[in-house]
Amino acid sequence: MKSKTLLYLVVFIVLAVAAYFLTSDRGEKTTSYDLSETRFFEIDSAKVDKIEIKNIKGDVVLSKATGEWRIESPFQYRTVSSYVEGIVSGLKNLKIESIVSTNPEKKDTYGFTDDNQSEVSVYENGVLKGKFIVGSAAPGGISSYIKKPDSETVYLADGIDKNNYFRTDISEWKDKNIISIPQQGINSIEFNTGGENFTVAKNAEGKFAIGSDTVSVVFSGILNALQNYQTKGFSDTTLTDQTAFTDKVIVDWGTKTQINFLKIDSDPVKYLVMIPGDQQIYELDDITAKTVLKSKKEILGK
Repeated sequence: MKSKTLLYLVVFIVLAVAAYFLTSDRGEKTTSYDLSETRFFEIDSAKVDKIEIKNIKGDVVLSKATGEWRIESPFQYRTVSSYVEGIVSGLKNLKIESIVSTNPEKKDTYGFTDDNQSEVSVYENGVLKGKFIVGSAAPGGISSYIKKPDSETVYLADGIDKNNYFRTDISEWKDKNIISIPQQGINSIEFNTGGENFTVAKNAEGKFAIGSDTVSVVFSGILNALQNYQTKGFSDTTLTDQTAFTDKVIVDWGTKTQINFLKIDSDPVKYLVMIPGDQQIYELDDITAKTVLKSKKEILGK
């Protein structure tokens, strides 16, 4: 009888301890949070005309004018409008899925550190619509951790792709396209490269040739490259029309576009590229430069 009483007493104590741990407030319990909002603010994507992104590596201001998005600060330069429109679409469709933490001591776990977080401000018709801070990307899917600037509550938000949308390197916001020339519009290309000066032009039959010699498939590769010629990076070097460029390519496509190349004998070899009228200096590796810089012999396939 005593043994049964002792057994009942032990079971009672175990159940009492379990009940204590299950019902007492011992800290953060994400499943008990009441999600009272699914959005921080609403936006009309057609009216969004400015986005500010601030982080430890610098602040970027993107603005929309005449239907095109551009970098307004810290420098004025073109960006990829379709890319920014993707951000706007993500902001419009942003949905808070859950609260993951209210503990300030755990904010580092979700990427809210000085070297990782970004503050995002969204404007409609020049008026601030709302702002939030984005931490790290969440595992799987297009989700990230976000919070309000004046709160320690961390939310899981769907529709915010931290890795692709909120870049910390300012130069990554620049449009890497150097030039886009549709090949069907090209009439001729003059090459001044490798000590040679020659011109590839359409003949009476509409075929490209150097004099009486028709070109090989190599020239088709040049035409393809010029349709979407992209840089590998950007340079702060100052070049002018008086710079002694090592190579020049002049494309006649109803208007004439000159592409100036300056070979830098570094290791590895690189080229600086300047387009008259474009203040940006581009950097190309040897392989990318030579998709356009071909010798006469190469173009003729000899």
